[in-house]
Amino acid sequence: MEDAVEALFISTSSEDKTTCSVQDLRTGTDLMRYKGGGCAQHHSLNMIHLNYVMAANSAKPLLHVWPINKQEQMAGLRFVVPGKVNALALTPDGNFLVAGIQENIYLWHMSTGRMLNTLSKHYQAITCLRFTDNGELFISGGKDGAVLVWDLTFSAAPLDTGGGKDSTEPLYSFNDHGLAVTDLYSGIGGIRSYLYTVSLDRCCKVYDLCGGVLLLSVVFPVALHSVIVSKMETRVYVGSSDGKVFVFHMENAPRMKEYHLEEEEIQAFVGHTSGKAITCLALNISATTLVSGGEDNQVCVWDVGSRQLIKSLSQKGPVTNLHIRLLSPAIFLPEHKQPQMFADSLKRMISPWDENDCIELFDPDYSGGRKTPELDYTQSHPGTDEEIILKLIASMSSGKNEDDDEIEAETKATNVEPAVEVVDSEVEDEEPEDEPMETTTKEAKSENSYAEYKPGSAQTSDERVQKLLAENACLKAQSKRMFQIAFKYIASSDTGQGEIAEKTKRKKARETQ
Repeated sequence: MEDAVEALFISTSSEDKTTCSVQDLRTGTDLMRYKGGGCAQHHSLNMIHLNYVMAANSAKPLLHVWPINKQEQMAGLRFVVPGKVNALALTPDGNFLVAGIQENIYLWHMSTGRMLNTLSKHYQAITCLRFTDNGELFISGGKDGAVLVWDLTFSAAPLDTGGGKDSTEPLYSFNDHGLAVTDLYSGIGGIRSYLYTVSLDRCCKVYDLCGGVLLLSVVFPVALHSVIVSKMETRVYVGSSDGKVFVFHMENAPRMKEYHLEEEEIQAFVGHTSGKAITCLALNISATTLVSGGEDNQVCVWDVGSRQLIKSLSQKGPVTNLHIRLLSPAIFLPEHKQPQMFADSLKRMISPWDENDCIELFDPDYSGGRKTPELDYTQSHPGTDEEIILKLIASMSSGKNEDDDEIEAETKATNVEPAVEVVDSEVEDEEPEDEPMETTTKEAKSENSYAEYKPGSAQTSDERVQKLLAENACLKAQSKRMFQIAFKYIASSDTGQGEIAEKTKRKKARETQ
């Protein structure tokens, strides 16, 4: 098997038949070209794992899908959507798809093709969509300057919370940008990550997704079109409208919330045509190489440390998407097979949930399931605490393993006083030498009961259930020992009180004499 390489996926808005081309980042060798999908829309090229490539057509309401090792689209598969897609994003596992069509967000389940929900909280067209690294949240930005953070769980399965409100409200709604949001980036950590957004209002804003607060706003001299952040989140790279890529260092971030960068302190990558916007940025795996694409039909590869231009790749049109993936060239061979990971079509309307959508789990060993005993606190046991303890000890010494309900019923049905007398008589008849024998026999019984429920026995095949049964047997043995100690204490206290009473009687008799 060949060594892994860093592959660069490039899409342009040219009239050429090639929708996306793949090149080796180090050598510039062509690895694959995907054709027949027209021009790929900005922020609308994505990969489903390393098996398929998906892109949205910029002129038609279509989503095109290619196997990773074929130039032609999948035969008989055309994803028709309700409108022209402005931006799309896939969860890291490829199970859910969100697409921005005008000012609405559509959510699909890829395995079944079912449309789960539509979200309409933007007032103008959506420009960019992105999932967090764990797929728990997704973020949308629009021309209205709003940045909305959504919870995927509640968006996919909306709930009625009462009061006329539903659960499809965004988790956070940031309205700090004055103009259209052009790009956004989410760091590592899911909801504990930082969110970076850029806009035509010349601002790059940093948000804390855990608290939903704005941490920093960096103002640049020109409008911004793209953003990428290093894995350690120490450097922020933004693409400007004048053909330069600016760098901002987060380890030396200012203490004020809004910071204006002066032209003399800005570190820039200069190499694109002046006056042409940098529409997309990408970093390699080690964050040592920066790749930028712009409206000047150029893809530039930079060395991050020296900010020197390594090479320039000419394209046939303005660059709309850039992605870097670490993969093996063997996946582009014709014999490489991909698993079917999605439905043949996407539904264009929300379909109601069916009872067959649920997955039923059945365990033959536990068809009845585990039940927790319900305690009745409205009833109480007659007698004092000592009488109740002696009654329980008497039932244990007779070899009966009764439940709480049976003990309660027996306590109500019988008189407590005779039971106490029987126990007292047994205590009088017992000798001190027999107590260790009784203890050892009870411990032997507890060990036998524990051995019956040891893990690995033939009673059940579930290891977890065996462990619970063994723990239950140990608890029963410990409870018996506790009752034995309580019994000895009560018996000793009764004999001591009897001796004291006899002494007081003798004293009174002598005084009367």
